[in-house]
Amino acid sequence: MPSPTTYHSTAFLTARSPLNFALLMLNVEPRAHARTHKRFEHLWRHASRRLCADGAANRLYDSLDESRRGDFLPDLIAGDLDSLRGDVADYYAALGVPIEGEADQETHDFEKCLRWLQRWQSNEANHGQSNPAAAYSVVAYGAIGGRLDQQMANLNMAYSYKCFRDFFLVSDHSLAFVLQPGSHVIEPNRQVEDGTCGLIPLGSRCEGVRTTGLRWNLDGVCALEFGGLISSSNEIVEAQVTVQTSTPLLWTTSLF
Repeated sequence: MPSPTTYHSTAFLTARSPLNFALLMLNVEPRAHARTHKRFEHLWRHASRRLCADGAANRLYDSLDESRRGDFLPDLIAGDLDSLRGDVADYYAALGVPIEGEADQETHDFEKCLRWLQRWQSNEANHGQSNPAAAYSVVAYGAIGGRLDQQMANLNMAYSYKCFRDFFLVSDHSLAFVLQPGSHVIEPNRQVEDGTCGLIPLGSRCEGVRTTGLRWNLDGVCALEFGGLISSSNEIVEAQVTVQTSTPLLWTTSLF
């Protein structure tokens, strides 16, 4: 029996969406551009949960003037707290924002936040406050950019945490998510996605990948793998893109 088709939409980037998502802000320097500030504020307003990973709280605090900071209070600041400034911690603590420090060096700050979100999701399900269809989606802002080793760790989180409905890695200039084995329909948001895209075989060889809706479609003949073929700098040419894959595959697009 063929596997069910999974639909992916990035409409949440610019419009109100039924997507129940948690916004995780990571400690990466944002690009000082009015368009990206507007995008971040849109995501913040429409998120169901908002978390800052350690020093990301500094960046949130510094990006807002005093008159606006009170409108952007995270639900949680979590991490090993080696980057969180004292003045920032005092400010948010005085306004009732929980600050959870964990010294565990086996996990990074991003994963510490994901574990908190996982607990919330489990507690809500156990108390009948949600159902599996309403599981959180993750929007990790700042997950692409900065140090390469940290980016790879962030990508590993998207591959590892399958308990969430969707897992979007977002920066000022890129968006990525993992396509699990099966059939997928992707509806790009052309208000913010410029059409440049890629299919990246991280972690394993991907065989039998077939696509439609791209300038250079894949026909399943050649495997995707590092050391061989990867589909980078491709282009979206239709309103929908379809992808069939037998192994997890990273989908990426460029944002403007």
